[in-house]
Amino acid sequence: MKKFKPGDLAVYPNYGVGKVISIEAKNLGSSEINCYVVSMVSSGSRVFVPVDSADQMGLRGITEPRMAPDVYRCFKIKNNELLKMNWNKRYRYLQDKMKSGKAGDVASVIADLLFLKNKKGLSYGEDKLLNDAEDILATELSITENVPKTEVISRIHESFKSR
Repeated sequence: MKKFKPGDLAVYPNYGVGKVISIEAKNLGSSEINCYVVSMVSSGSRVFVPVDSADQMGLRGITEPRMAPDVYRCFKIKNNELLKMNWNKRYRYLQDKMKSGKAGDVASVIADLLFLKNKKGLSYGEDKLLNDAEDILATELSITENVPKTEVISRIHESFKSR
């Protein structure tokens, strides 16, 4: 279980990259729990994550620079099974991947949605999910690689096209 301290960057599933700004005790019913207070980079909103269950909730450190090429390789994988699913089942499947919060899973959601977009188009919900996933992953990789977010988005699309 990774312990975070104020100033650490962390990734929280479906929210993206945030900075741990403090650890605070919060009252929950009759008990008191310690929570990481995480300020999200993209939105500025604050998220409270219980310290004792942060791992189970998916809070993790940002991807290390040496792991970035593995994330980009996820864009080269085709998932033809998506074409056989109805939109509702497909959306739940993609949402479950997003909930893991792992960079590779978020990358595969983007790859799956770009593949679908090219084959048959996306529903409104899928298009929103694609935009959210791209924002989350691009923010993380721009910090990891110390490059502008727009450059990361270009790399994502180039990696996808070259498969």
